[in-house]
Amino acid sequence: MSPSMHTRLPGLRARILGGAAAAVLTLAAAGAANAADVTIRLGHYFATEDFRGRTAQHFADRVEALSDSIDVEVFPAESLVKGREGLQATAQGTVDMYSIYAGYVTGQAKLLNIFTLPFPPASYTDEAQAKFAADPAVRDVIDRSLGRFNVRMLGVINSSGDVGIFLREPVKGIGDLNGRKLRGAGGLSDEALRALGGSVVFMSAAEQFLALQTGTVDGIATTWSSYVNNNLASVAPTHLDANLVRSPYLLIMNGRKWQSLDADQQKAIEQAVTETIAWSTENFKAEQDKLYAEIKTQAKVSVPLSAEDRAKVDEMVKPIYQGFVDDNGEDGAKLMELWKRYAGAS
Repeated sequence: MSPSMHTRLPGLRARILGGAAAAVLTLAAAGAANAADVTIRLGHYFATEDFRGRTAQHFADRVEALSDSIDVEVFPAESLVKGREGLQATAQGTVDMYSIYAGYVTGQAKLLNIFTLPFPPASYTDEAQAKFAADPAVRDVIDRSLGRFNVRMLGVINSSGDVGIFLREPVKGIGDLNGRKLRGAGGLSDEALRALGGSVVFMSAAEQFLALQTGTVDGIATTWSSYVNNNLASVAPTHLDANLVRSPYLLIMNGRKWQSLDADQQKAIEQAVTETIAWSTENFKAEQDKLYAEIKTQAKVSVPLSAEDRAKVDEMVKPIYQGFVDDNGEDGAKLMELWKRYAGAS
């Protein structure tokens, strides 16, 4: 070997070793970046074409746009977790997030019954409900209620809108619910159905069509969106045009999963919630107007709530409202006072 070769060899070996080390560091950095990526499983019970399903997808898309380290997997239509099991599944980590109807969790968190007060006044609009749910004093009570399950509420990204009553057979008014088996909407709104003489049956939204078709129930309390998008008019052609309840959908998240995120990831999720609430609020009324027009077309009979029936339910709900206060003490009284203010109730 020539002397010049002996001279060049150590330098060549150093460059080779240096290049290998750089490659290892590059791979390690890539591995670290991949390890930092987070997958969040978001569950809900809506069809993908339902406005509520589109809202959940809008949120997922905004999270991914705002953070290049978060991937959101959406599981619609109870494909991973049933709606009534959403709180428990989120607490256990079966899903990381769930967009859940407030009436489904009142068995575990009684204070959330403030969102299930039956037959609210017409002045309790979706906009009023959103402002009520966002009030810091209300959020404080909700956060404490859900915190016991290690669940964090991120916000209210959807409203149920009006929850109508739809039946297999014709009725003349609210009094004809007496003796009928009804799928309830949950929480205190079920107490109102019982006070009217109905027998309340519990089932998920996905089970409504078959239950009506087979006569397992005589009627259902459900959202306009579910009625239209699930073709329920074919099995429940009578619409009792009375708003049983107006309730928000809470976007909740497993507490441990939230704590595992870094500050930038948490900020991206919070920003996505804010943007989604704005998007939902901007588009919801037009969606509801469209759904109501479709109900009027699809239902064979639509029975309005008469002035006499309205007076009847206004009296009937008073002890139910007072029962909420009696059952929940100081927090219950505070929430009821705030609800009446936002609802325009006397």
